[in-house]
Amino acid sequence: MVTEEQYIRILEVWEKCKSGKCETHEDKAELITIYNEIHNTKYKTTTNCGSCLRSVFVGIKHIVEKWQNIDVNVE
Repeated sequence: MVTEEQYIRILEVWEKCKSGKCETHEDKAELITIYNEIHNTKYKTTTNCGSCLRSVFVGIKHIVEKWQNIDVNVE
């Protein structure tokens, strides 16, 4: 379950990473850190593993899309 605080953090970093490439290493590390918290995984924030980074990106993208759908339906 994603907390509201985690979702806010996701949105802040997602804007810098939504193309699939993060603007800075710190943005990439934050995305991985949040993903690890939510999914109880232990990806290193320094990983360059393509499949690992894809899992993180797709997982965070799914959360953003799901929450945006909820936000739209509430209004």
